[in-house]
Amino acid sequence: MSSRVRINYFYHTSASSISLRCCRLYRHRSYSVTTKPKAVLPEEPTINPVGIQYLSRNLHKQLFTGKIPSHNEESITPEERAGLVDLSKRFLKTYHLFGKKTSISEPLSMELPKLQGDSLDEHFQRLGHFASEPYRSMCHAKFTKIVERPKKWIRCEGWMRYEPGRKPEQVPWPLEDTLVFDVETLYKISQYPTLAVALSYKAWYLWCSPFICGSDSFEHLIPMNTQERTGLVIGHNVGYDRARVLEEYNLRPSKTFFLDTQSLHVASSGLCSRQRPKFLKTHNVKKQIAVDGDEIENDQLSSALLNADVGADQELEEDPWLKVSAMNSLRDVALLHCGIHMNKDPRDRFATTDKNDVIRDFQNLVDYCATDVDTTSRVFDKVWPLFLQKCPHPVSFGALRSLSSCILPTCYNEWENYLSRSEGIYHKSKQSIEDKIVEIVENTVRMKDEIKLKEICKDPWLRQLDWTTKPLKLTKKGIPVKNQKLPGYPEWYRSLFPSKTETRPQVSIKSRNIPIFFKLSWEGYPTIWTNCGWCFPSPANLVDKFKSKNYKLADEHIIERYRSETNEVCPGAADSQVLFRIPHPNGPQFDCTTLLSKPYLHYFEKGILTSGSEFAREALHMNSSGSYWMAARERIINQFNVPASKFPDQFNSLDGSSQTASKDDLGIILPGIVPMGTVTRRAVENTWLTASNAKENRIGSELKTQVKAPKGYSFVGADVDSEELWIASLVSDSVFNIHGGTAIGWMCLEGSKNEGTDLHTKTAQILGCNRNEAKIFNYGRIYGAGVKFATQLLKKFNPSLPDEDAQSIANQLYENTKGKIQRSKIFKKFWFGGSESILFNKLESIAEQDEPRTPVLGCGITFSLMKRNLRSNTFLPSRINWTIQSSGVDYLHLLCCSMNYLIETYHIKARLCISIHDEIRFLVADEDKYRASMALQVSNIWTRAIFCEQLGINDLPQNCAFFSAVDIDKLLRKEVDMNCITPSNPNPIPHGESIDMRTLLEKPNAMLNNPDPTIDVSHFPASYREPVFSKYNKAYNKQYRKYLLKMQLQNAKWKVDDLEKAYLQEAQEYVLRRKTDTTYGLLDYLKDIKQNKNKKKSIMDTTMFGTDDQMFTLEQQNAPVTKKTEDVGRPQKKDFKTSSKRKALYRGNKAFEAFYSSMDKPPEQVPSANQSLHVPIDDVVLDLLRDTPKPLKRAKGSINRTASTKRTGPAKEKDNGKHKKISINLNDRHERFSQGKLH
Repeated sequence: MSSRVRINYFYHTSASSISLRCCRLYRHRSYSVTTKPKAVLPEEPTINPVGIQYLSRNLHKQLFTGKIPSHNEESITPEERAGLVDLSKRFLKTYHLFGKKTSISEPLSMELPKLQGDSLDEHFQRLGHFASEPYRSMCHAKFTKIVERPKKWIRCEGWMRYEPGRKPEQVPWPLEDTLVFDVETLYKISQYPTLAVALSYKAWYLWCSPFICGSDSFEHLIPMNTQERTGLVIGHNVGYDRARVLEEYNLRPSKTFFLDTQSLHVASSGLCSRQRPKFLKTHNVKKQIAVDGDEIENDQLSSALLNADVGADQELEEDPWLKVSAMNSLRDVALLHCGIHMNKDPRDRFATTDKNDVIRDFQNLVDYCATDVDTTSRVFDKVWPLFLQKCPHPVSFGALRSLSSCILPTCYNEWENYLSRSEGIYHKSKQSIEDKIVEIVENTVRMKDEIKLKEICKDPWLRQLDWTTKPLKLTKKGIPVKNQKLPGYPEWYRSLFPSKTETRPQVSIKSRNIPIFFKLSWEGYPTIWTNCGWCFPSPANLVDKFKSKNYKLADEHIIERYRSETNEVCPGAADSQVLFRIPHPNGPQFDCTTLLSKPYLHYFEKGILTSGSEFAREALHMNSSGSYWMAARERIINQFNVPASKFPDQFNSLDGSSQTASKDDLGIILPGIVPMGTVTRRAVENTWLTASNAKENRIGSELKTQVKAPKGYSFVGADVDSEELWIASLVSDSVFNIHGGTAIGWMCLEGSKNEGTDLHTKTAQILGCNRNEAKIFNYGRIYGAGVKFATQLLKKFNPSLPDEDAQSIANQLYENTKGKIQRSKIFKKFWFGGSESILFNKLESIAEQDEPRTPVLGCGITFSLMKRNLRSNTFLPSRINWTIQSSGVDYLHLLCCSMNYLIETYHIKARLCISIHDEIRFLVADEDKYRASMALQVSNIWTRAIFCEQLGINDLPQNCAFFSAVDIDKLLRKEVDMNCITPSNPNPIPHGESIDMRTLLEKPNAMLNNPDPTIDVSHFPASYREPVFSKYNKAYNKQYRKYLLKMQLQNAKWKVDDLEKAYLQEAQEYVLRRKTDTTYGLLDYLKDIKQNKNKKKSIMDTTMFGTDDQMFTLEQQNAPVTKKTEDVGRPQKKDFKTSSKRKALYRGNKAFEAFYSSMDKPPEQVPSANQSLHVPIDDVVLDLLRDTPKPLKRAKGSINRTASTKRTGPAKEKDNGKHKKISINLNDRHERFSQGKLH
């Protein structure tokens, strides 16, 4: 029998008092399961105070175990929590969100796989180790001493092993488990490998393709036995090398981890995009100084930078971040970490189209490859500990194995057809445009006769062409001179024939004179070519009209030149005209040099750009149709698609068996993914991760649909719904400790397009744009972009919008969202009064940390963006962007490790296919597609839950706990119901299946049953980690709630100023009350700021003064003064305080803390509360009646906390005679307990 207690605190509020009325203890007895159960009533939804529906109690209990040690000195009391909720409600009312309709649905309940630890954090630590081992241990044990390199390399096909002290011997593959590896190819001949070098702790290895050993065939791959042996292969950009390994071309996952040193470098010492220009300029200056034979000293560098015109706004001396980071090439990384200067010139010799060049220089080229391997090994020894320092959580490493083993199956023949079909349609379209242009050109050149020249002078387009002609030259005999280039034709026409052998004008849609031939007009006026790009003339009396539309006048000398040249051809035609510049999509600082390109298509649609030629619009659309293929064709055509017919022993199924069906048509592409290619640790790849979705007017845009599951398989995957927006909103909500507590959090969770309450609709209303355009503004703002970005974007969407209006609208948007700036005496500047002010104060607070870390996995920012390495340019937008995007990468890594564990535990035939930012797709056997779908849903709720847990909210909204739908499809596409019709694919593709969680639960073959008992992760280490946010987010601090949080919520500056004055006044009164003050207080802090001895703190930093022990906390430091005053004149009573041992026993259990707190205070000081908490009644009674506490083991096992937030709709307890109730008036609780009247 077990007994539990529910303590109900009832309170009422008024202006004068808040009093705790009573406490009822309920004893509940459990009975044998043989007792006839009563009908179970449907569970009521759990709704939080702002209307957000939480998980069912069943799911909540499985995820939030309540066993996390308390990391706060003092837990928030129910009264204080109620105060936070009240602030949140008032905040939401300001934006007309509180009380709006929210989506309430039937609570979902299911049995999840058991957590592998006492908390989600411990669970994921073990899952991370499960995914990491034995590879992480192999990295730690990796050799550092490099064996002697062979003096001579033997050219023979296959692997040759060179162990010092032994003769070279042929082997089928390298024998050791840990290797450093590099491959070279004759890429202008073939994508297949030419030679490869590997290094182990015992020997060097060389693989030579039969192609350079006498064979005419280059279609050979490198055997490494990765299917049978657990191994670690290290390389720089090793994804390229992996694509040349034979055994990787199997559907069954290999046992080898291909670890990329480039990713390790980028995650620890990489550069953000804003830093690269200066780094490259500085790097080039250093190279020039080195070429001149000078030592590179700081003063020389400063002078060189000045001469190189790096920029007046940049420091002349070298920024510290330039010394701790580098670009990503092996040469740059080796120089930074190892001081090695690499000579990469021999690499150019692999650009030959004659294999004999390689054979003749074989020894030098193999040595070059071996040097790359040697250097990569030394680089790894340096970057591996740096990576662990930046990314200490095992999940961050464990996920890399999955992300480094992506695979894209294709139907090889259909892939070839796609290439030829897209290429054919593109060239046909291109030829059609050029034929029509040539027709226009030929019609125009016929006007060269004297009679027509008068018409040309009156035509504002044609008179811009050079109509001067060269007469036909004749010999003395009257015979035309040979090899004359089109005599008698105008100069503009002759320029279209680059050589005398051409018989047709060489002209394309990109030719500069095309707008003239098409007679394009801007705002109804002809387009004019000038030295500042394309312009349009306007009568002088309309200058103000076009200036109000934000057009910029051309320079005066350009206008004067236009007038003189025009009047010379057609007198008086330009006397009263000025020139306005046609705007460039990227801003007024750029010249418009082409009008027939994709960015100008919408000007045609809006009637701003028009044409006197009917063919112009058709040509523009045709050009737009081919733009995707024109930009991506080289990358797509060069994809290394290996057919199964060339390697029949490979291409086996997921379970390792040989496939016979459809194997002949199977092809596999191994994308060259860099799993951590940016400072935010996002994956990078130049084709598949940037591929667009299929569009009806884009040739070849159905690229992703060419990735097709083999027969008997499907792709199972999902898109994380608003992943980074949700993370940002959760950061904001964590301040109130409640989901939906801030405007951005509420709109993210419950915003509705129909109700006009979602974030994108709200932004669209402010800007006067459509919802899709509003998305760009919102994500740009959350990533750190400012008003300038919003202004430029508004101008891009509406070029006629005046600058002042664009600036005003952008300012209004940022005042409504980000808020206004407050410059404080105490704090750094902060945001207030906006729907996202708290979010941005929080993000900036994180970015301003000495070493910012992601909230969940605790990954650190790269050295190049740490505060100590930055000077005048703080790259704040990049650091804010890092916080959100890097947290999004944490989300993906957690998802990958979860899926890895579930696939192994439940023997699901599946493997990761590819992850494209917030999309993830698995290749799954059809028999397991619903179980894989369930595994994805379980992984998602685990991942969402640990985000909430680590940010201090021990609950999860139901509407984001699971994927909105899991997609099951036979090919890759964004949505399963997309037809994917394009000019190169006119036939719709059959739809796939999209299945939500409720439907999935109804499928019996979707359940995850019978876990493999041999999969045991309990032996992996897992320890308590203090959440990252708890280190610099004490939202429960009284000062913070009373002043700092309220300051951010005000909508007027005077209100913020008043709160700041009140804060200062209370602090001064505190100092006056204390007779001896040795604590570093607020006045000391202000004094130090004035004397530049200290810097202002962030408003989010409540550890304002010195260390945590010295922190100025009114609540704590006023307590001694108050107690001393109260004790004067009061009769002394026996102190009935509970022992510190007893408190320590149940520390972290909020019920005990609240209960013991009320026992230690006089009745009038007992705080009000209203919450339901469970504690073991038997232990409470025994503990209160005697001085010795219960053993720790008993107490630990008996504690079962509920959520810290009040959970509505609890199961009602019925009085069936089995419960005992005792009401206790807390005013006489001492007497009751001392008399032992509680039974």
